[in-house]
Amino acid sequence: MNLRNLTVLIILLLVALFAGLNWSLITAPSEINLLFTRISAPLGMILLGVVALLSLLYFIFIAVIETGALLEIRRYARQVEQARKLADQAEASRFKELKGYLEEHLGALAEGQSGLKEHVGRTVTEAKNELALEHDTLKSQHSEISGRVEQASEQLKSELLSRLEGLEQKVSADVERAGNTLAAYLGELEDHLLGRSDEAKPPSEEA
Repeated sequence: MNLRNLTVLIILLLVALFAGLNWSLITAPSEINLLFTRISAPLGMILLGVVALLSLLYFIFIAVIETGALLEIRRYARQVEQARKLADQAEASRFKELKGYLEEHLGALAEGQSGLKEHVGRTVTEAKNELALEHDTLKSQHSEISGRVEQASEQLKSELLSRLEGLEQKVSADVERAGNTLAAYLGELEDHLLGRSDEAKPPSEEA
């Protein structure tokens, strides 16, 4: 569990402790204005229900974000692995083609006349040089492809991390705004309850 979720849980525990200490006030019925009608219900219970619903939605949202990020990272990892396999297969195919070409060419020269031995020697030397050059070229291409794949993987990883950080900041801001709103509602409720208790005092007590 990360620090963000631990902080949210601590806040929820503090809210639950506050509700337990003031349970009688929270469950006290109040007249609530719903624009079109008025009902008598415990306002504290309604606010606690709203807090519980917001907390549940927050944890569900975080779980969905983390699951989607993990799935996307795995998908990019599979794509990178497939690209590496394709590069290896392409390199093996090039070597196989060169080997077939050399075998065919050398076989044709072996069937020729003995006077072409010098020509065969030069051809073999040229073929070996070509093979070495091709091998170096393939090696450099493979290194370049591997570098591009790793660079793309790092770029995708950094983009995912930046998106996650942005989402975490947005969620933290939403939670902070919800906490401020809840604190304001609780303050208004406390002022309302204190005002009603002052109005309910007998005249003798006020004197």
